[in-house]
Amino acid sequence: MTTIIAPEISTLIDLDLEQALRPDKQPLEDAVTRLRGVKLINQPPSLLPWLVLDYGLSELTPYVPNLYDLIAQGPRWQRLRGTPAAVAMGLGWVGYAAAIEHFPWYRAHWNWNHLALTRVRDSEADLPAIEGITQLSFPLRSVMWRGFSGYDVRAMEYSRHRWSQSRYSSHSGVRIGGQAKWSFGRRYESDHTLTGAELQALGVWLAPVDDEPLTWSDVPWGDVPWTSSAIVARSVAMLDALHPEMEAAPGWAVFRDAAGDIIGYRRLRARHAVAPAMTGPYRIGGTPYALQASQATQIYVEAMTDFGDGNGQTAASVAFVLAAQPLPPHKPGALWLPAGAIAAAPEVGSQPVNIPFGRTVRERVCAILRF
Repeated sequence: MTTIIAPEISTLIDLDLEQALRPDKQPLEDAVTRLRGVKLINQPPSLLPWLVLDYGLSELTPYVPNLYDLIAQGPRWQRLRGTPAAVAMGLGWVGYAAAIEHFPWYRAHWNWNHLALTRVRDSEADLPAIEGITQLSFPLRSVMWRGFSGYDVRAMEYSRHRWSQSRYSSHSGVRIGGQAKWSFGRRYESDHTLTGAELQALGVWLAPVDDEPLTWSDVPWGDVPWTSSAIVARSVAMLDALHPEMEAAPGWAVFRDAAGDIIGYRRLRARHAVAPAMTGPYRIGGTPYALQASQATQIYVEAMTDFGDGNGQTAASVAFVLAAQPLPPHKPGALWLPAGAIAAAPEVGSQPVNIPFGRTVRERVCAILRF
C-alpha cells in the first residue's frame, strides 16, 4: 500500500501530483495511457456531452440530437464553417439539402440569403433546425433570411421584374417564430371525365348519340356551333349550358377529410374552357392547354390555398363546385370558407389526395374536367 504524505487539506490535484512524482507512479501512467484513446474508441454515453464541449460543438446540440454523429463529423464541420460545404453538411444531419442564393449586391441587405431547399419540409418542427444549423454554418456576416421549395414569388423591383410575376410588398412566405420566412408549395393534378351522374347533377345531361355525320338541321342545341361530329356537338352543348352559371358565381375546390367531412372551400383561381396546344398557360400531365373560345369540350380548374388554410388538418379528397355563391354572413369575395358557407351545389371531379395543411405550405390543386 502506498503511503500518502500530503497533508489532509490537500486537493485532488495535490494528491495526484504527489503520486506522479513518487518513484512508484506506474498506476498513474497506466491511466494516462488509457485516456489517450477514450475519445476515439468505445466512447461511453456519459462521456459524450464532455466531448461535445471539448470540440466546441455545444451550439449544435439543440438541432442534432445524435451526439455520436455530431462528434464524428463536428470537427470537420468546424473546419468548413463559413462555407457552403458547412451548410451542406449541417443540413445533411437533419435530412435536407439546399442551394444558397445570395441577395443582389445592389440591395441594402446584400448579406441576406435564400435557401432553395430540394423538397418541401416534412414537418414544421424541422424548420428551427434548418434555420439554426444554416445560420451557424454561414459566415458571421451572412443572414439566413428565407427558405423555399415549390412556391417562390419574389418582391417587385422596379425596372428589373415584371409586375405580373412579382409581389408588391415582399417575397412570398411566412414567419412562424424565427427570423426566417418559409415559402413552400405542392401541386396535385387530375384528369377527369365527368360521369353521367355528375352531368345530371349539373343539369346539363344530354342523351348519348352515335358518331354519325350530321346536317345543320340535325343540331338541336341553339347557339352551339355546327360540327360534323355528333359526339363532339353533344359535349360542346353540355359545357356551353354551364356558361351562364359560371359567369354569375365563383367556383370552389372542396376539401374533405378521411371521414368525408368538409374541411373548407377554396375559391378557384382559374376556370376556363381549354384545348390541348403546343404551348399554353396551363399544364396537366405534361400536356399544355390553351384557352379555347368556342367548341370547347373540357375546362381547366385550379385552386391554391393560402398559408395557414386548414392548418392542422389533412385532406383525403378534393372535388370541385363549378358555381356557387358564399352564404351570409360571409363576404362575397372570401377566398377560404368553412363547411356550409356556400350555397348548395353539385360537386364533380372528386379525387383522392393526401394533403396535410400547414402554416408554411400553399397547396395547388389542378384538374381537367372533360364533358
